[in-house]
Amino acid sequence: MKAADPLHLTTLWLDMDAYFASAEQHLNPPLRGRPVAVVPVFHRSGRRPAENSCCIAVSYEARPSGVRTGTSVHEARRLCPSLRFVHARPAQYVQLHHDIISTIDLALPVDHAYSIDEFACRLLGSERDPAYANNLGLKIKRLMRSRFSNALSCSIGIAPNRLLAKVAADSHKPNGLSIVQSAMLPACMFDLALDDWPGISRGMMTRFARHGITTTKGMYGLDESEMASVFGSVDGRRWWMLIRGIDLPDKKTARRTLGHQHVLPPDKRNREQARRVLVRLLAKAAQRMRREGYRAGELVCAARLLPQGQWSRRTILPPTNSTRVFLAAMAEQWSTAPRARYLVVATTLQHLTPMNYAPDPLFADEQAEERLDLAIDTINTRFGYAAIRPASADMAAAPMRIPFSSVPDLTMPDLHA
Repeated sequence: MKAADPLHLTTLWLDMDAYFASAEQHLNPPLRGRPVAVVPVFHRSGRRPAENSCCIAVSYEARPSGVRTGTSVHEARRLCPSLRFVHARPAQYVQLHHDIISTIDLALPVDHAYSIDEFACRLLGSERDPAYANNLGLKIKRLMRSRFSNALSCSIGIAPNRLLAKVAADSHKPNGLSIVQSAMLPACMFDLALDDWPGISRGMMTRFARHGITTTKGMYGLDESEMASVFGSVDGRRWWMLIRGIDLPDKKTARRTLGHQHVLPPDKRNREQARRVLVRLLAKAAQRMRREGYRAGELVCAARLLPQGQWSRRTILPPTNSTRVFLAAMAEQWSTAPRARYLVVATTLQHLTPMNYAPDPLFADEQAEERLDLAIDTINTRFGYAAIRPASADMAAAPMRIPFSSVPDLTMPDLHA
């Protein structure tokens, strides 16, 4: 396979800078230019963050103090006394995400949103010329400034494939614009640490170290078979090609699991309150699964206990998407749960099968149950998640969270719950 031509730029990658924090600064002007941290858990009063919670986003103004994503509230307060803590508002970030897409589309169609704050655009024809591509990046930035405040900035990378475009965007943050051409490879990447590459985790660092590789330059020195050996799969051969500028299609993946977890606030850490939150999580997961067109063959419920310890149970089921069946299985599992303090509860539907490939219910009562769930989903979509719900579900708990690799659907009834 031939490496890409020097003019063969295929991808413009846009990454929002410190997205949740900059979104809050954009939506709340008094926060602009100030150190801000977004926190998922506040006390019931809503006036202050839970001290044992952590920062899920930090503005660039807070970073010189040493506050980072994952820093505990207590530690962040110590490091930056002037830090403003803001309660996360996922629904607003999702709406803003869609507004950003419509803005980018004015200059270049968004090919795929890889997360809430990362977007890839495909370059075609004359757009692949470096000067033309650079002007497209500048045009997108002008459009962003015209529609949003300066607080909401983005970094753009342009390269022969998505991996290198993402690396280029990450290399000049915030508000950067970088182009990586094939002729610049690999030397332009040698200053990167191995863990600067997306996808190279601590575990992968250990694997590289076993092969005597501790630098990006050393990684480029591996041949295809050696890279496959490091990765332990053919993914290593894909990686070998991607870092050299070869454009490959995304790997096709099939969904195998679907679930939710929730960190319990202090007032909900007893066994009964934890159970009610788990019912809510399971009802949400079942509704999502039906919407995405799957049936599940296994239910797993789990919890993390305080001060330490874990609990989990799994139940094998005939392929089903029935909320009632899942709740009955969960009730049987929960009968074994200890009387303890609970920190986290989670539920996962596993062994997912697309409904087109899963057997339809054979018995009349099972068929009626599927029709009932469909009717309930239709009502909830129109009137909101709380219109019809399990009586024991804690509707005030487990608000929407945004996964790293997907974006909640604005039409889902649970969005503003």
